[in-house]
Amino acid sequence: MVRGSLMLGPRNPRRFVRFLDAAQLVKHAFALRTEVHRAGGAHRRLSPILFYVHAEPDFRSKTGAPVDDAEKAAHRDEIARFADAVAGDEVTFAACSYRRLLADWSRHRDPAVRAHAEAVRSRFSP
Repeated sequence: MVRGSLMLGPRNPRRFVRFLDAAQLVKHAFALRTEVHRAGGAHRRLSPILFYVHAEPDFRSKTGAPVDDAEKAAHRDEIARFADAVAGDEVTFAACSYRRLLADWSRHRDPAVRAHAEAVRSRFSP
């Protein structure tokens, strides 16, 4: 992600602006890369990963209006295009929805992790 394969310049200024804040993700990637290189020692061998977790709610929190499935699909498409654009870069990009993350946690062997997943799901309905 740090090599410069992501085209955010004048040739393609709107590639990721509807749902995905690519500029912010690149800033986070630079911070992760910088920290790994600054820490040195054992950290120097680490490979930074930027993990993007996103919500796909059924209803908008402020208005209660339903969220269109096409919007969710468009967001997932932007995520996939961004992932393709930065594939193989120094900072690995990974993404998943809160629902998928919580589903995975719900199957965890540790009951505290499963309880936490249920508490998050109950409170936020992601």
